[in-house]
Amino acid sequence: MSELPGVLISLGIVLPPFIIAVASLFGKSQSKRLGILTFIASVFSFCFSVALVFYILSQPLHGFQFSFLIFQFSIDALSTYFILLVNIVALFASYSTIFIATQSDETHAARGKGPTSTQYFHMQFNLFHFSMLLVPMVDNLVILWVLITFTTVVSAPLIGFRRDQRAQEAAWKYIMISSSGIVFALLGTIFLVIAFRGTNITINWSDLIHGLKTGHIMVSQNRQGILKLSFLLVLLGYGTKAGLFPMHTWLPDGHGEAPSPVSALLSGVLLKSALYVILRFYVITNMALAGPGRVTSDPFASNTLLIFGLLSLVMATPFILNTKKENRFKRVLAYHSLEHMGIITFGFGLGIPLAFFGALFHALNHALAKALLFLSYGNVQTTYAKEEIPDEKIRGVFQTMPVTGLLLALGGLALVGSPPFNIFLSEFIILWAAIQKATMSANPFWIILALCLFLISVTLIFAGLVVHLGRIVLGKSPISLGKVREQWRELIFLVGLLALLFYGGFTTFPLTSLLQQSVNILCQGVWHP
Repeated sequence: MSELPGVLISLGIVLPPFIIAVASLFGKSQSKRLGILTFIASVFSFCFSVALVFYILSQPLHGFQFSFLIFQFSIDALSTYFILLVNIVALFASYSTIFIATQSDETHAARGKGPTSTQYFHMQFNLFHFSMLLVPMVDNLVILWVLITFTTVVSAPLIGFRRDQRAQEAAWKYIMISSSGIVFALLGTIFLVIAFRGTNITINWSDLIHGLKTGHIMVSQNRQGILKLSFLLVLLGYGTKAGLFPMHTWLPDGHGEAPSPVSALLSGVLLKSALYVILRFYVITNMALAGPGRVTSDPFASNTLLIFGLLSLVMATPFILNTKKENRFKRVLAYHSLEHMGIITFGFGLGIPLAFFGALFHALNHALAKALLFLSYGNVQTTYAKEEIPDEKIRGVFQTMPVTGLLLALGGLALVGSPPFNIFLSEFIILWAAIQKATMSANPFWIILALCLFLISVTLIFAGLVVHLGRIVLGKSPISLGKVREQWRELIFLVGLLALLFYGGFTTFPLTSLLQQSVNILCQGVWHP
């Protein structure tokens, strides 16, 4: 069996978090012990995902398929890239769970018989990780929908983990809005099947792409409207989980109330997992509208992504510019998720290879930058909460926690695209692609207008975050100097994360080949079984 190494690697990726999720309910409930086990699972999963990158790039078609139990799996360069993205962020987030027992503002131990709240936290955290690893692997579009639904089920209790009123309201808001979006996504999948009705198809990604390339599957002219409606519903539905306008309203409460490691996963990984699903439907729609053997001539899907991306970016701007004290910092970071998902979607909407490359790279860069900010600010919240200082009154972090304050400041500069950090490079690639698109277009007015709105928004957002960060890290600290001692064990991984942000500002190596193969899939759907 030629796919056996790939199958074993895939099992090595998904099994560690699943095993620890089950094991968390048994044995001792010491938070540090469970955190270490969660981190070890993430390390194993990450190592296998690196092995998957080498394996995929060594394959002639850069992909393989296999069946396990009743499920069909299909892994190519694009899915491998998103698996790697999930595991990089999960690696840093899981390390922070080792210290979550000390975060008295984010932990409520449940005493009595049965599993404690700490055990439930680690079970749900690992299941959340496990479900997001499966999303890029499955071949069937309905199973993909089920998995996205499952991410809601396991992540909602994590958002409400603190069990106070604000956390519970945020969890329920997340459930209600996500559930509404999932209904749209299911309708979009159903309409896709209707559009292909009359052809002998399955709803597996690989089968659809193969059929569209060979001409065995076609969408008749009178059903292209149904196909476009399908994509629009899919974009609205999965766009809810991706944090795109107008279904983004769960982001501020969800990110703001979740424990910091969970916020890192929500912003860095969950949004990208939903985006991955949208990209699969994007390729199907483009190929179906084009017909067999041709590059798409109908820009509907690309234009739709561009509009939704630009609206998301523009709508995030006033919320980030809101510098009132009650606009807590984690809520501000949530609006930055809306901004950057808009930038990424804008890049995909340009519909040219360079833009695809930049958007994919930006997805990883944003995930890393947000992980650094959420995890660093989680340390700040913990320290100030011990002195009974609420979020709204956090000041003088440079004085109280100089290393953490520096990480916050540099992470914030990275997030708004300052050189020499990684987001600057990926945003520059997207901007350069937009200019390239304008020069290629017969009527460049709308691209130039979109580019102007893009530049104005990111400039204003830069100013807004500088104000928010300045208020937190500067000024007089309400905590006496010398009272807080930063722990190097909590900071060492965050320093490593900052180093990745710096490195990514100069090169895409060693991910360049994987990114290029992913771009090929988005451009033409080159891989088929």
